[in-house]
Amino acid sequence: MYRHTSPVLPEHVSLIGGTLDPTAPGRGEHLTFDRILGRCGEAWMAFLRDLGGFGVEIICPRVEVDYLREVGAGDLVIDVSVLSVGRSSFRLRHELSQHDRPVAGAEVVLVAFDYAAGASVPLTDGQRAALTAHLT
Repeated sequence: MYRHTSPVLPEHVSLIGGTLDPTAPGRGEHLTFDRILGRCGEAWMAFLRDLGGFGVEIICPRVEVDYLREVGAGDLVIDVSVLSVGRSSFRLRHELSQHDRPVAGAEVVLVAFDYAAGASVPLTDGQRAALTAHLT
């Protein structure tokens, strides 16, 4: 498991007020869903950067997120684990918590991609080995 901490400052949270998001509990003062997802992206990019052998040749064709409660100011802790490794793709799980309480969970599929060819490519042996070493 890889742990990434993302500080959420008071100016990062939104008070939605009169146009309150109908899915938001409470007063709507929270980090919006897209910003939470962005923090997941930062976490998986940091994880891949620390593994080594990964660059910009990774795309994300699938994301599934369960939002459990609002995210306010304070450190957002994102634990990243590898669920599976395929020929050209792999799945990561993100467990997000704040103030020692779960706030969201996300799974992403990431694919090795050749932008010039516009197609997926096999993971390198080094990438596959690094990811497999972190399988949970």
